[in-house]
Order: sequence, then structure tokens, then C-alpha cells
Amino acid sequence: MASAKDEIVCHVCGFKNAGNVTRCVSCGAKIDAVHADYTAEEEAARENQQEGFSIVWVFAAFGIYLALQGLVLGLAPMAIPSFDPFGGSSGAVAALAISCVVWFFGGIIVGFVSPGKTFMEPAAGACLAAIPTVLYTMWQAPAGLDVDYLQTGVLAIMGIMISLFGAFLGERLQARTRGHAPRRR
Repeated sequence: MASAKDEIVCHVCGFKNAGNVTRCVSCGAKIDAVHADYTAEEEAARENQQEGFSIVWVFAAFGIYLALQGLVLGLAPMAIPSFDPFGGSSGAVAALAISCVVWFFGGIIVGFVSPGKTFMEPAAGACLAAIPTVLYTMWQAPAGLDVDYLQTGVLAIMGIMISLFGAFLGERLQARTRGHAPRRR
């Protein structure tokens, strides 16, 4: 076991690595660029900042959202006959409200399983998932029902913001379960 002064703290995830590694054992980030010394204020400011963007995790989030929405909006009405997210006078709105909850839990999943800090990827994936969701809910709206486009747009934007919060919670859960809980100030 390396002594405390031989350890290198990963700048991406905060994991304490041995002094002789080139990549973080927890998230795989390159360690060679972390030799800069930061003040306590700079460390606190960088603690929750994302340093990169991965298109792979955007599409992973998109896939997770679509799979979860397919289960909830597609299969749940088949399994539970009284469950109809598209029925009534606010069918498309109810379906999008359900999607917001799905995107929240999808954000938690993506934030938990992705390496390092990936807050923005689930939100970008939710942006992509909002397009087919809105189109599907409008297509499934009962005949004669006028869909309120403003309400639909606002709910889609809320879902994207909620997925961002879910991703942040997923990252916090990831940090706690992998042994490097965030510091208390």
C-alpha cells in the first residue's frame, strides 16, 4: 500500500491511485496531467465540474431512455389494461410527464454506470430522446384532441433538466459506492 504522499488523486473522479500508475484505476483517466497543485478553493470549485464530453455516453443515455420509455409507455398498457397514458383530455401531456420520471431514473442509471463525471451526456441523450417521444405522444393522441404544443415543449425541456439532476445523483452514488465519497466542507 502506498503512503499518503505517494498517492495521486484522480482529477476526474477523485479516486486515490498509487504513485506509479499512468491511468486512474477507477475511471481510466490519464494521470500524467494531474501533477498541478491546486489550492483548497480551486479543488472545491473543480469537485463537481465535468472535464470532457463523450458522444458514446450520449447515445448510451439515448438508448437507455428509449428502452425504459418503451417499457413504460409501450408495454405497460398491454400488461395493465386500465393504464392509458394517452387517454383523456391530457393524453400527450400525461405521457410526457411519465417520460420525465423515466428520464430522471435513466439519468441516475447513466450517471452511475458511466466512468468519471458525465453530467451533460444524459441531458444530451434526453434531448435526442425527447424528439421521438414528443412525436410518438402526438401520434398516439386520441382523435379530435388538440395537442398543446407549448405544454408539450415545456414538459420535454423539464424532462431534459430532470435527467441532468438524475445524472448528478447517479454520479454521487457512483462516488459513494466506489470508495471515494465527496469531501464535506
